[in-house]
Amino acid sequence: MLVILPFEKEWYEKQGIRHVEYVGNPLAGEVRANSTREEFCAKHDLDDSKPIVALLPGSRHKEIAKILPILLETASFMAAKNSELQFVIALGSTRRQAEVEKRIEAAKTKGLKLPKTLLIAAEETREVLNASDAAAVTSGTATLETAIIGTPMAIVYKTSALNYKLLRPLINVPHFGLINLVARERLAKELIQDDFTKETLAEELFRLLEPDKNQKMRERLKKVTDTLGHGGTARRAALAILRELKT
Repeated sequence: MLVILPFEKEWYEKQGIRHVEYVGNPLAGEVRANSTREEFCAKHDLDDSKPIVALLPGSRHKEIAKILPILLETASFMAAKNSELQFVIALGSTRRQAEVEKRIEAAKTKGLKLPKTLLIAAEETREVLNASDAAAVTSGTATLETAIIGTPMAIVYKTSALNYKLLRPLINVPHFGLINLVARERLAKELIQDDFTKETLAEELFRLLEPDKNQKMRERLKKVTDTLGHGGTARRAALAILRELKT
């Protein structure tokens, strides 16, 4: 068995499966931004001297429906305390901009005062992360991509109350966030379900925007993501298969 996360080998061995080889993670050699912070800001008319916060609401319709409204509330809450903050919603390739715009209009209708700078960037997630000082990231593979790029993050997730009640007892891992599972510690704060509010998220993002804490988390992310390798996963996997075929 070939695995792509460092903790998987040990886990399988504990289940009695010994023929397991860790070959590195394919994302480690692929995740990179195609523009610098300065280039991204120039393209989207942002001020690269002011803080930028990335908002990643997920890649599924239900995630955007449940998570984006709270992200917008958080942005509004934070902007009221610091008007210089700039927010960028990173929209994945599987979602249409109209979905996000619909949620934004709904928030306005409810009287939410949105930040002066709130940008939607489609299919530029890695560039958004690279340009950002901190990020709120929906739990999933995106947390690993964010970590590889090196952006300090808070991990968020929310589903329906019924789904959470049914599924939570089946989840037997110490962390929800993939990067935390790789790190084997709570490297990024996790705000899940009822813990995910505008107040709790804003508090964590403000903390991550503090220069010393921001730099410390970037260093820790670099150390953890180094364990994922630096490319060549496919080659190592192929060599492992060839070795097995020769035995």
